[in-house]
Amino acid sequence: MKGALITGTVVSLAVTAAWSWMAAVTIGPAGPLNLTWHHPLASYLALAAAPTGNGWELSAVIAFIFATYFLVSGRRRYRRTGGTGG
Repeated sequence: MKGALITGTVVSLAVTAAWSWMAAVTIGPAGPLNLTWHHPLASYLALAAAPTGNGWELSAVIAFIFATYFLVSGRRRYRRTGGTGG
């Protein structure tokens, strides 16, 4: 599982960087962020959306990447152990 976590992290960083670059090229640079301690959830969502313009889509893509790698890792482990789980 550690390999899946590391691979998922590297791939999600690469996808985020590529997505950010494409958004900067096509849409333009992001405006200034308004981060405040009074509304931490709103600040977090603004920070998450900063690279791409849409934080929910980015979160969904990253969740899909990690789910795929964990699924593949679990399947390989299941096949390697013969279905005994150990």
